[in-house]
Amino acid sequence: MIGPELANFRDLGGLETVDGRKVAPKRLLRCGDMSELTPETIGALQKEYQVANVIDLRTEKERRKAPDCEVPGAVSYVLDFFPGEELMGRKTMATGSKEQLTQMKDAGLLHAYMKELYADFITNPTARDAMRSFLQILLDTEKGATVFHCFAGKDRTGISAAVILNILGVPKDTIMEDYLMTNQMRAAANQVILDGLRQKDAPEETLKSVETALSVHEDYLRTSFETAETVYGSFEKFIEQGLDIDAEKQKRLQELYLL
Repeated sequence: MIGPELANFRDLGGLETVDGRKVAPKRLLRCGDMSELTPETIGALQKEYQVANVIDLRTEKERRKAPDCEVPGAVSYVLDFFPGEELMGRKTMATGSKEQLTQMKDAGLLHAYMKELYADFITNPTARDAMRSFLQILLDTEKGATVFHCFAGKDRTGISAAVILNILGVPKDTIMEDYLMTNQMRAAANQVILDGLRQKDAPEETLKSVETALSVHEDYLRTSFETAETVYGSFEKFIEQGLDIDAEKQKRLQELYLL
């Protein structure tokens, strides 16, 4: 059984496509931080879900502070969306890391910050490289589950889920519903973070900003869709041209991950 310490966990299996098929169960798993897994959760991932791959989308700094727990039998991958950005002098760049999200102190700047992040998912070459590698891992995995995650399992994980679900033919409305489900799935984990900040006497404005930063909003993912449309003509063309996933590869992914 998957324990509560694995926040924002869900199986994308069962989601319906526009042509009436369904995403295969126990193949695509999304979640948040995997650094505090209990033996019971590790056992469930190993035995119930037969996890073949664990894909960590976090920054190097995040990984050092909270390394993933090992899932026996699974191959671990690191696909950092924004590697080396701090070394390049872009310390203010939005990455969606825990450090940035929990330091949000200005609610007025939050919306712009998040939209910048979701636009960067489309325009930043390293983010595209990470998503391309993510899809190649899925192409190379004929059986077993792939679990992919970042810190909160909402932004880097969210856009990755949106990409694969779009390829599989899941309608954008359904993709958005899955994306927004994070607000329910992360409620308990977010409360723990907020309680910790309260114990440190964080101002109420900071608490409100952090709570918002740890949530998702339809406008965020829509920014990725709109940016892809502006740059490539559509989200589908972004996948084909920006991620180099042609029709043949998309068909293969559908064969592997749809019932």
